[in-house]
Amino acid sequence: MNNKSERFSEKINLSEKLSDDVYIRANKEDVLKAISELNVHPSEDFIQFYTLFAGPFWEENMGIELLDIIDDHNNICSSTYICRNEYGFDDKYLVLSEMNTSEVIVLDSETDKVYRVNFEGGDELLKSGNMSEEWSSFIAFLKEYFNL
Repeated sequence: MNNKSERFSEKINLSEKLSDDVYIRANKEDVLKAISELNVHPSEDFIQFYTLFAGPFWEENMGIELLDIIDDHNNICSSTYICRNEYGFDDKYLVLSEMNTSEVIVLDSETDKVYRVNFEGGDELLKSGNMSEEWSSFIAFLKEYFNL
């Protein structure tokens, strides 16, 4: 484990929750390429999480699927492009959750704030900058998501 990975692990201990080999990321360079193609600059915590772990993830605690950034048919990249093209989301936003309900979890890659956005007006609040964040950071979101 390198120093950045160790610092990330100190912030949030996911080793027990994600100890199965299925969660070990094998294609780290593909993650960095996807982030570059999305034209975002997310926090080091976001990058560390997705270069260490592969999803998708499911936790009963919140009842939503946390997408992987590149793996699987539905992923952060595809969901983000859908929301950019169909709902006019700004390029700084990344869609972190499945879109099969009337809401999504969205990361602002510039501020690291995480939002719970419904498509019954919440999307307009997000786009106008008038939505309050649900979590102050990606780490705060992960801690609640994984019940840590």
